[in-house]
Formats: sequence, structure tokens, C-alpha cells
Amino acid sequence: MENTRPTPETFLARLQQEEQFVGKLKIFLGYAAGVGKTYAMLDAAHQAQKLGKDVVVGYVEPHPRPDTLALLEGLEHIPTKKIIYKGKHFQELDIDEVLKRKPEIVIIDELAHTNVPTMRHKKRFGDVEELLAKGIHVYTTVNIQHIESLHDIVEELTGIKVRERIPDYLIDQAAQIKIVDIEPDELIQRLQEGKIYVKQQAEKALQSFFRKQNLVSLREIALRRAADTINYKQVNSDESIKHHVQIEEHLLVGISSSPTNAKVIRTTARLAQALHGKFTALYVQNVQEHDRNNANSERLQQHIKLVEQLGGHVVIVQEDDVAAALANYAQISGVTKLVIGRTSMRKKWWQPSTKISDRLNEFVPNLAIHIVPDQENEQFYFPKVKNKLSFEWLDLLKMAIVFGIVSVVGLYFYTIGVSESNIITIYILGVLILAIWSSGWMMSIISSIIAVLLFNYLFTEPRFSFNAYHRDYPITFVIMFLSGVITSSLTKKIKEQTIVAVRKSYRMEVLLDTNRRLQHAKSIEEIITEGMSQIVKLVEKPVQFFEIENNLIVNSIFFRTESISSIENKKIASLFENPNEHGVVSWVINNKHVAGVSTDIFPEVNAYYLPVISNGSVKGVIGIALSKQAPLPAFERNILHAIINDFSFALDKWYLQKLNEEVAREAEMEQMRANLLRAVSHDLRTPLTAISGNADILLSNASQIREDEKSIIYEDIYKNSKWLVQMVENLLAVSKLEDGQFAIEMQLELVEDIIQESLTHVVRLNNRHEISYHIEPEFLFAVMDARLIIQVLINIIDNALTYTPSGSVITIKVTESERFVHFSIADDGPGIDDAIKTSLFEPFTTGKVQRSDSRRGLGLGLALCQTILKLHGSEITVSDNRPKGTVFNFSLKKGILSSKVGDDIC
Repeated sequence: MENTRPTPETFLARLQQEEQFVGKLKIFLGYAAGVGKTYAMLDAAHQAQKLGKDVVVGYVEPHPRPDTLALLEGLEHIPTKKIIYKGKHFQELDIDEVLKRKPEIVIIDELAHTNVPTMRHKKRFGDVEELLAKGIHVYTTVNIQHIESLHDIVEELTGIKVRERIPDYLIDQAAQIKIVDIEPDELIQRLQEGKIYVKQQAEKALQSFFRKQNLVSLREIALRRAADTINYKQVNSDESIKHHVQIEEHLLVGISSSPTNAKVIRTTARLAQALHGKFTALYVQNVQEHDRNNANSERLQQHIKLVEQLGGHVVIVQEDDVAAALANYAQISGVTKLVIGRTSMRKKWWQPSTKISDRLNEFVPNLAIHIVPDQENEQFYFPKVKNKLSFEWLDLLKMAIVFGIVSVVGLYFYTIGVSESNIITIYILGVLILAIWSSGWMMSIISSIIAVLLFNYLFTEPRFSFNAYHRDYPITFVIMFLSGVITSSLTKKIKEQTIVAVRKSYRMEVLLDTNRRLQHAKSIEEIITEGMSQIVKLVEKPVQFFEIENNLIVNSIFFRTESISSIENKKIASLFENPNEHGVVSWVINNKHVAGVSTDIFPEVNAYYLPVISNGSVKGVIGIALSKQAPLPAFERNILHAIINDFSFALDKWYLQKLNEEVAREAEMEQMRANLLRAVSHDLRTPLTAISGNADILLSNASQIREDEKSIIYEDIYKNSKWLVQMVENLLAVSKLEDGQFAIEMQLELVEDIIQESLTHVVRLNNRHEISYHIEPEFLFAVMDARLIIQVLINIIDNALTYTPSGSVITIKVTESERFVHFSIADDGPGIDDAIKTSLFEPFTTGKVQRSDSRRGLGLGLALCQTILKLHGSEITVSDNRPKGTVFNFSLKKGILSSKVGDDIC
């Protein structure tokens, strides 16, 4: 028996898929209005309520049917949002109130509804998606004619163009689809009885959309679409079925600004769904893209958006030959099928028309090509290009200058006997110059005609007239005209191809430069500056970056562009500070989704906002000041997303580096704590053992010990206990100073007083060493915290007393310079090994060099000295004394005694 138990990978994939949509969507799908979708939805809501679910009604369309209205009773209602727009009153779903209430299930009728323009989302399904992302389950209704990929089929069947449509991915990602179905005859009867529309509206509907044949066809489409969705989910979730699928189908379709291109895109989406595959839409951008009128550009953006709604992937390339671009992409991307409309490739006027399917067969003969019928015969639509056959008045001036010079040169050559054939080449040269210098194809044609006329007028017999006696002249004129047109056309073509190449090179250079700059950025500030500067360079618009921490805006930086004036930059910068714009930024942070201009979310604001996501959280929001009338072109948008990906990766790298540094620091601290514990255990054991041993001797043999011997024992106990106190004080001082808990009090102090005070603390330990000090000049002042500097001197002197033999000389010398007082503490002991000097001022060491020895000390005394002196803007250094011994040096700021407050520090 075959084991059908899912593998761990499959189980994990299912869990990840469930986590992507925390809330679950249940769709009640019908084939027409009146089948009972709302009734079934409300009935399901009551059933869920009986099971203990928290159910509320977010929005339900007003219904005249009593049985439907009755089901609304007993359910909590979220008040609708009342809006006045253009003098009319509207009621919409109040998504903020639903989020505030946060029920388990919310009822929202009419998924395909278009919201009033002032709402957050352009479409109601945007509200539903936001609720799902917040973990709220949604029950909703939709008719089959509102599904985007079925729009063309429904329009062909009914003759009605449905305006309100939803993307297919909502149907595909729904947790449950419930078909609400009745017989078409019963639906027609309901319509006739006035249960759906009022009488006049019902009669009109029966003559159009609600014809029986339409209803039968729509019913079949609804059942088939639901079955396809269930089958698709089963194939993708059941591993045993998935193993039988050998190759995933990959479909490729071309997109353009053609009015009927949407039909081809929808057909491709339906075909991909039926084949359980994916599809890619390729847009071939050429030099004329920036010259297209607003209607064509807007239509192109709609088609790109349509592809994304249908679950496709958009790829944009720059190429002059559409067929070659489609074939090249198909070959390198593993495309299995290519979908095109029935069309011909329009060439220049002198070239024959060729079917695009024939050219694709030449390029990719082994690729299956599907041709979508086009009854309107509009599929291969060539958008009118602004100024394609027009010219500017400046071009006329250029033409006058060029032909004026050419004619003068030609007349000169004519007077010296140069042949007419050579003069013709001069005029053709003038046509070439104008083709390069002027804009628009019309100028090439006009310049060719003018060249022929001028040559005829100035150089053919009879001269200075447009007559020509010689019978060969007409042929000469025709050849001259054609030569001028063809050469100028070729020149224009080369010029356009050069522009395309330059644009591609520039944009790729922007990407490479961005990557290079971000890699060299060393701080978060540099990463932000470099990334945003590159975006400004690409879009040529001002950009605002909002730095985010813990889902809050902590900083915002404006990046201006040189393409507009300073006044315009300041005006746009002020717009970004608008509370409404900050509200959009907050929404982008919470939902991790783009919003603003050219989107369906907050489309009325002044900018296009994109989240920068790093390690799963939003680290920043980028606002680009785009115009509602001129959204970002498709190719630039792709480059923008690529830059943002690089920017996000740079942030990931920076945060990971900081995390690694923190982990390394923690590991080092753990090692230091372990070393400290070992050192404390060792250093406490030695003096405590001595103290306890001496105390035991006194307790056990007090009567037998002479007084002078007792004094020695008492002194040893005192020294060891004093050492323990000093060690604990050093530990506490180091901890407080490094944690910033010790208050520093900087004052003007007499250096001699500080030295004498420090010597009084070590006098008990100084019975075998000679200590002296010398201060020059005698009255020398320095700026310091007296308590801390005394501790520094005590620790350095104590270190010398501990590690030098009896009889050693310790000398303290203080000198001055222009701004500093220099301290030097020298001894004539054995000195310090060079291997130890590098780690001498660390609290304790790890590895082979261990300063905590069997005699005394954690080595915290010198570490404390270094910490104190750093707080004073100085540091302690160690060097060798000559001929033997060690010298410790440090400096403090020099002070001058003054009666004026604040004049102590030089």
C-alpha cells in the first residue's frame, strides 16, 4: 500500500502557506444577482455564531427581500461610514471600526464593489485583504462575471461590459468557495416577481443580461471555475498528485498599449490556470515609449496592473524588434507556450507586412504558439506617437540654415565647373545633417522634397525655374528624393537605436553604481544617503526617506532633485510633512505594502510610498513625489524595485554585522566573566587563607606567642584584609565607571595636595621601599576629579610596592607644558616583560598571559586607572626605566587659578 502521509517538507510548506494569510476568506459565488448569495452568507454567519464564533456584519447591501432582512437580526452590526461625495450621500464599510472591534468573522457583501474615491482603498477587495492580513476571517459574495480573467467571455456572451472586477488570486487563495446555485428558470421567475429589481429595471434586465441562454452559460462558467479552483488547490497540495506533473507549463504573452491586449492577457491567464502553470508578460519598450500620448501610457499601465492581478509576472526589456525580443526571452526562460493576438507586423512603408506568428516560427520553430482570435481586428495596435509626423518651428529654422549653406556651396561649385552629380551629393549631405539635427520623421520627408526643388531651381536648365528641359532630370529628381528619404530614415533609425542603447546603459549603470556604493557604505547614514541619491537620479523626482524603529517614524530625510527649482523642492518637502501623508506612511509600515499615487490604496495623496523590509520588519519607507498624471514608467519602476532590493540587502547586511558584533561582544563578556570568576576565586583564597591561618595561630597558641611575634601576625592579617578591601573597591569602581553610574566632578586641584593624600593611604604598606616626589613648579594646578586621581596614584604606587623587591626606590615626578600637567611614577625594580605590556591595562587577560599571579591581585588596579584617565580625556602608558625598572605616565589638563568662574581650564 502506498504511503500517502505528507513529508515534513510538505507539512512545513502548508504551515507557511497558512501563515501567509492569517485570516481565511470564504466566498459565496453565484452566476447572477438574485441567486441567494447574501441569504446563504447570512445563514452561514448565524451557524458560525451558534458555534460560539464572534461574528459581526461589516457591510450588507440593502435588500428589499424580507427573508434576507430577517437574517440580519441577531447579528452585531458595525456602523457604516457615511460619506458625502460630489453632493451625494454614500455608505461604505468602515474598515477602521472593524479593525478596532477585531471580530473573529466579519460579513462583507459585494466583494467587487468600487469604493468612493475618498476611501483608503479604491476597491472593496482591498479592504478585505487588509482585514485578512490582520487575522480576521471574512465572509463575502461575488458573481462570476466580476472575475477578471472571465471578463472577455462574459462580455461576448451577454454583450455587457462589466466595470467592477476582482483579481483572480482572491478566488484562488480563498479558503472556501461555496457555490450558490438555482435553476435559471427559477431565477427568471424571481426577477419577474420583483424579488430582485423593481418592475421597470427587471423588464430591462430580462431583455439583456437575464436572457435564459445567458444565465445557462454563466451558470456553466461558474461551476467550471469553481471546479478548476478546487482541482488546482488539490494538485498543488497533494504530493502524490504533484509527482505525476512532469513539467510546469510556462506561458509567455506580449503586452502593449493596444486596446484589445487585455483580452490576450486574460486568455493567457485562463490557459495557465487550466494547465496548472504560470505565465509571464513581456513588454518590449522602444525609443518611442516616452513619446506616446497619455491615453496610451495609461492603457499600458492598466495592462501591466492586469497581469499582476491575474497572478502573472511582468518583464520589461528594451528592444526595437518585438518578435525577436519575444523569441529571445522564450528561449532563455524555459517558456513552453507563447500566446499572441491575430495580427501582422507593420513595417515601414517600403517593407512588406509580415505576420508575427510567421516570424516567431522562424525564431523558435519548436515552441507552441497560441493565437487569440480578434474579431475587432484591432489587436496589433500601433499607438499614435506624439510628434511622429510633426515638426517644430525651430526645425524650419535649422532647415533654412542648412539649405542656405548647401546652396551657397553648390553655387560656388557650379561656378568653378563641378558637375551636377557632385552637387546632388551636397544636397543629400544636407538632408543627412537635418535628419540628425532635427526631431520628427516629417522633417526628413520635407527636407528631401526641398532638396530636390532647390537643386531643380538653381542648377537645372532653365535655371531659376522649376521646369526641366532634359528628359533625364525627372529620373534624377526621383532618385535624389528616394536617396534623401532612405538615408535620412536610416540616420533616424540609428539615432533612435543609439538613444535606446544609451538609456539601457544609463539604467544598468545606475544599478551597478548603486550596488557598488551600497557595498562601500560603512554606516546606516551612508547606506540611506547612497540609496536615496540613486533613486533620485533614476526617477528625477524628490524623495523622502522615513526611518522606522519599532513601527514608529524616528527620523525623516528629504532628498532634493536638480531637475526642478529650489522653490519646487521646498514645496514638495512641505507636502511630505502633511499629517495625511504620515498617515499613509503608518499604513505602509503596518501592512508592509505599497500605497499612494498610481495604486489602489490612498490614490489621492501626493506621493508613491514603498516599504523597505529588512529581516521581516519595516526599517524604512520611501516616498517618491510622483504626479497623478505622470506615474512612474514601467521600466523605471522595475529598476526602482531592483534598487530597493539592493538597498534592503545592504540594510540586512548592516544589521547582521551589528548583530554579529553584539554576539561577539556578549561572548567576550561571558569569557571575561568566567576569567573574573576564576581570578576572584584564586585571589580571594590566598589572603583569606593567610588571614584564617594567622587567626587560628592566635586562637590556639596565644599564650605561647611573644608580643613581637603577635605584632607581625597582626600586621599580616591587616595587610591581607586591607588588600581584600582594596580589591573589592577596585571591582566596584570599575563596574560603576564603565556603566556610567559614577558622577565625575571636575575641579581645579593643587597637584601637591593630591600626591600627599595618596601617599597617606599607602604609608602602612611602605616599610621596605623609598618613596619620593618632585613637583616643578611647586604650585602646580590641574583639572581633575580629586577622588579618582588619588585612586589612580594609589593603584600605581601599590603596583610598584607589590612587584618590586624591598629597598626599591619609587619616584613621583610632575612637570608642566603649555596645556598639560605630566605625571611620571618610576621604580627601579625588575621591570615588566614586553609581552605583558600590551594587555597590562585590561581588567584581566585571557590566553597564555595571566597577570593574576599567586602573590596578589586581579590586575584591576591598572585597569581602573586607565578607565579613570579616559574619563579625564587622557590615558596611562608604560615604558622602561633606565637602567632598570618601569615608568608609568599620564597627563591632565593644566589649570590656572583665577577668580572668575569658568576660567580654570586652559
